Amino acid sequence: MLEGSECPNWLCRDPTRRISKIHAIAYSSGPLRKTILNYKYEGRTGWSLIFGRLLVAWLDQYAQSEPLGLIVANPTYVGAGGAPFGHTELVVEAAAKEDVLGEWPFDIDEPRAILKVIATTKSAGHGAPAKRTAAAELRSALCILDIERVRGKKILIYDDVCTTGSQLDAVAGFLMDEGEAVEVEGIVLARAPWRPRS
Repeated sequence: MLEGSECPNWLCRDPTRRISKIHAIAYSSGPLRKTILNYKYEGRTGWSLIFGRLLVAWLDQYAQSEPLGLIVANPTYVGAGGAPFGHTELVVEAAAKEDVLGEWPFDIDEPRAILKVIATTKSAGHGAPAKRTAAAELRSALCILDIERVRGKKILIYDDVCTTGSQLDAVAGFLMDEGEAVEVEGIVLARAPWRPRS
């Protein structure tokens, strides 16, 4: 996006949004997009190591100035009607293994700080209104078992792709309202390229 231009994403202009920023390592296009889809939907789990390394490299490069209280995965529901594996959690686990100096507070303890307890409507491939509806449904499927793990902390949520940011914003709102986090940001492997508004 050009400096001084207005962000075409509705979330950027939403005065009620809860997530303060969404960082992206790359654009969701070309070979990276295909690789993420293969990882997530075809079970090519070996990519979790590469994605974990990318996450640690981004943290080392860009997150040193602001201390983080916890780095969580946008939670995956694994079970009836859910995903075959915790694709976001697997990347966070891989990142924690790559963080050999233990600099980053990855959420790898069981149970996780934030859980998704039921399957929800998939938002991939749908427009912004459907994504907002799915995000509201996602929020109602979230659970925090131990508030002390998030209370008063700045939280960073990891996810693979950001199209509108609706899901990340819903998780951020839940972490702040139910978990009493003080601030929530997002980091994604790839974000959809913004298209200029016509």
